[in-house]
Amino acid sequence: MRMMKFRRVFLLSRDRRRAFTMEFGPGATVIQAANGFGKSALLKSLYDTFGAEPHRIDGRWKSERVVTAVEFIIDGVVRTIVKSGGVYAIFDEAGNWKFQTSSVSSELGPQLAEMLDFRLLMTDQRKNVVMPPPAYAFAPYYVDQDRSWSIPWASFTNMYLPDSARTLADYHSGLKPNEYYVARAERDRMARELSEAELRRRGLVDAVAHLEDTAPDLTLHLTLSDFEDEAARLVEESQRLHEHEVAHREKLAELTEVRALWSAQLAVARGALSELDEVFASATHQPVDVECPTCGEHYSNDIAARFKIAADGDTLTAVAQQAQEEIRKTSAEMEKVRLNVSAVAEAIVRVQAVLSARRRDISLGDVVAAEGRNAATRALRRRIDEADTAIGRLTVLIKERQAEMRRLLEKKRTQSIMDYFGKQLHRVAQWLDVGLEDEGSIASPPRARGSEGPRGLAAYYYAFLHAVREYGSATFCPIVIDAPNQQGQDHEHLPAIIKFLVSDRPKDSQLIVAVEEAVGVSPDQAAIVRVGQGRNQLLSEAAYEPVAAYIQPFLAQMVRPGPST
Repeated sequence: MRMMKFRRVFLLSRDRRRAFTMEFGPGATVIQAANGFGKSALLKSLYDTFGAEPHRIDGRWKSERVVTAVEFIIDGVVRTIVKSGGVYAIFDEAGNWKFQTSSVSSELGPQLAEMLDFRLLMTDQRKNVVMPPPAYAFAPYYVDQDRSWSIPWASFTNMYLPDSARTLADYHSGLKPNEYYVARAERDRMARELSEAELRRRGLVDAVAHLEDTAPDLTLHLTLSDFEDEAARLVEESQRLHEHEVAHREKLAELTEVRALWSAQLAVARGALSELDEVFASATHQPVDVECPTCGEHYSNDIAARFKIAADGDTLTAVAQQAQEEIRKTSAEMEKVRLNVSAVAEAIVRVQAVLSARRRDISLGDVVAAEGRNAATRALRRRIDEADTAIGRLTVLIKERQAEMRRLLEKKRTQSIMDYFGKQLHRVAQWLDVGLEDEGSIASPPRARGSEGPRGLAAYYYAFLHAVREYGSATFCPIVIDAPNQQGQDHEHLPAIIKFLVSDRPKDSQLIVAVEEAVGVSPDQAAIVRVGQGRNQLLSEAAYEPVAAYIQPFLAQMVRPGPST
């Protein structure tokens, strides 16, 4: 099982020039601050950076428009994830850009799933098999102060898929491990291919049946070789028909080009006439002697000059009229060519006559049609055989995947996981002074009232995490717990809860817990860190310059990403 740990977090508000940074040790870290000093905002930011949206992000915090960066380690491999606005980017240990997206579900989710070896697949409301968003990978590990101390499996806002609690419990506990979902995904993919192959086969069978229904009643005993002369004539007439068709097309192409030339000439003539009309109209309104406004030269605008303009107009009018007439003639000739298909019609009649040639009451047309149907039927039957082969292969593979899924759900293994969870639940419940009259199940905690309720949830969460550590297959993530002092825990139970959370965490796991007072734990058991500059002020001006210097190279690469984008 892989292990993931947070190493450092960076928060930067460029608008207000304030920032925050903190380093996490590999073991337990206790974040201590009074209410309203920002410890919850800090924990929520960790997950928000990974695209897992927590509940109730404070409006003041949103107004800061904080850029977040989290440095994390998975089995010794260091990476940094940065969120700026709605854009997420991942960098390697050297700070080199590796991945960037603004889509959580379709792109960031699969990228993180690969890193975390998170292979869970679920069915959405439309019965489509989908990979759930990042919140599902972190769900067992984050206990938020807004929902988790009253409702399990509700740490994030986007837990929208049906039956999420049961599915998450089955997956993370190892009841249905990664291998189960890999096998199920392959089974579902093959089932879709099988459905398509069966649909394709039904279409081919229907096509063969249709061809057989249209076949003549008589049984053909002749072949094309029995009509050798007629077949030769059929080829000859077909060639002649093709030649006539080519001739008509060439003539039409030639006439189309001629008409286009005359149309262009008509357009030029009309344009020139329009300009002359404007010149003539202007001349009739000018004096006999016209002075050029540019050079001062004088020009005569007498009747002779005006007549010359009119004469030029007459010439252009004649040209336009001729172009119109030629266009009309060409169009009429083109129509005759289109209608003059008698030669083609005669060739078709001759082809039909050849096809009507008979031998023993069977025509050449019957043989040609039968040959065509037979060829089509043979091709369709070959494709039916191919479809049958594909259906058989997919059916066998699907059965193999189903057998693999059943093996992974073997009763003995399932019982071992349930027994282990039950033992852990009894053990930690005794530690936390929680009665177990109703023991719940692996997907839901035992019921408890009053101040015993939060302790019962803490017992359930840790019993489940111990089962995850023992039997789970995905990466074991950091355990992050916010505000365990719920329902007025007294001076004995509150230190017991905090000591329990620090001391009883699963082997090699990282714990980050946020409290008002670090009671029940000493500095040699956990790193105790105070945060917050004051109420509603986690960020500080003093941290701005070093944090900005750290984050700026990442932001520069996000603006100018590498070639793989």
